[in-house]
Amino acid sequence: MMQPVLEVSKLCMRFPMQHSLLSRSRRWVRAVDGVSFCIQAGQTLGLVGESGCGKSTIARCIVRLVEPTDGSIRLLGRDITHTPQWRLRRARRDMQMMFQDSAEALDPRMDVQRIIEEPLLVQGGFSRRERHERVAELLDRVGLPQTALTKFPHEFSGGQRQRICIARALSYCPKLLVLDEPVSALDASVQSQVLNLLVELQRELQLAYLFISHDLSVVRHVSDRVAVMYLGKLVEIADADILYKNPRHAYTKALLAALPSVDFQKETNTDCLLVGEPPSPIDPPPGSAFGRRINHPLAEATIGLDLTPVEIEPGHWVAPDPCALSPEDAEALSVKVG
Repeated sequence: MMQPVLEVSKLCMRFPMQHSLLSRSRRWVRAVDGVSFCIQAGQTLGLVGESGCGKSTIARCIVRLVEPTDGSIRLLGRDITHTPQWRLRRARRDMQMMFQDSAEALDPRMDVQRIIEEPLLVQGGFSRRERHERVAELLDRVGLPQTALTKFPHEFSGGQRQRICIARALSYCPKLLVLDEPVSALDASVQSQVLNLLVELQRELQLAYLFISHDLSVVRHVSDRVAVMYLGKLVEIADADILYKNPRHAYTKALLAALPSVDFQKETNTDCLLVGEPPSPIDPPPGSAFGRRINHPLAEATIGLDLTPVEIEPGHWVAPDPCALSPEDAEALSVKVG
């Protein structure tokens, strides 16, 4: 089997909270808690979940905008988990990140020429002529005219600005793109254009994508595999077709049940709709956080259980949580409580 472009193992990210002088113990926000996955060249892993579940924190850990608390991140076989910032320049040739708000991601004082060539200037090794040729090539590849070179970000629409972000991300031929809600701020028609461009670029360049979104219909369009997060943990991961057709975790079923449908004859499955709010990520309760949200009778009995996803069928992993599995699946995974 080929070496993965990205390997994430037991990744944890905790943020300390300010505490008062009278408080004796320090409290932590457990944004990411023991997440593991890998991505092969030419593959897209979709990462989905409710707002605040830790998706964007994972993205920032991977590109080392923040330093993980624990776990490991391997890029093309190299461990970059705790590489000092001054030594990350080489690793960043192979990974780039796109953000949700293209207007904030682009320097309004730079024209498109300077924006796209900036990574080439930082990394070095290119003459001025080579940089200009590379920028012109990238503009063609993302579908923008050469007249865009002298314009500034405010002169473009949201979809065009996102194309500029794609061109900048590709400037040094990375192997991995981390896409954090790259189309959520765009109109539906523009979304499809940008998504099709990303799919085409992946096919041509064999890029690996980590595609983060809360929109499961978008994720289904672009992903080979899908990972579902709940309160900082992975609860299910499988091939996209399998997960959408046969979800095993109750939280995944709830997310899919909430998808809008054009079939007006189809009745909403109210059994899958979530109630209540997720527990706070600040010192979350032990055991099944999902079970506590729905007041499941087995929630207390899950304290001390290892809820790390296990393989329920080839390529399909699910957290062995008795509060979220059908009795048949719980029995198949030999989940015992009490």
